[in-house]
Amino acid sequence: MHIKLNLEDYGIYEGISETIVTTNRGWSMNAAPMGIIRRNDKLFVRLFKGSTTYDNVLSEKILVANTTWDAITFVNSTFSDLKDSEFESINVNGRTIVVLREAQCWVAFECINIKLTSDALVAELIPLRTHVNKCRIRAPNRGLFAVIEACIHATRYQLTGENKYLKLIKAYGDIVDKCGGEKEKEAMKLLYGYL
Repeated sequence: MHIKLNLEDYGIYEGISETIVTTNRGWSMNAAPMGIIRRNDKLFVRLFKGSTTYDNVLSEKILVANTTWDAITFVNSTFSDLKDSEFESINVNGRTIVVLREAQCWVAFECINIKLTSDALVAELIPLRTHVNKCRIRAPNRGLFAVIEACIHATRYQLTGENKYLKLIKAYGDIVDKCGGEKEKEAMKLLYGYL
């Protein structure tokens, strides 16, 4: 059953909103940073072939966008598997989905109109269920955004080995040192450790 909602109430605005997407197949749970694309009140996701998220969405046709301000969760979900204790299983329309326990909020989406290319899939997203765990007002922190950008460049570096990405990661690390709090600084140390 699809629902109507005000997407801004769940942190999803025009453009690309960075979330941690959770998916599962049976009891196998996965979390990965993903941008939810919103254009003219339509929602999409683009997933690259070869990722667990790609395989799970292709199989199950459902994903959950979790909104979080936790920089450490962004780094850990980029480079490793989260602990089972970080997930919670929820029943949505007779199907089991997984969400992040500590997310500020989440939106479960059905993935429809899936289009496959040689390297990715693009799916339109239709909201099925939402939940708000914590509603706290927080001003943007450049450190968190720098961690997210560093994660993106780190995955590109791992794929290509190009040094330009290392330079970008270092530049974002400098922003974290200047503007980030303890969590963001710890997240950058984790990221450097993964590289």
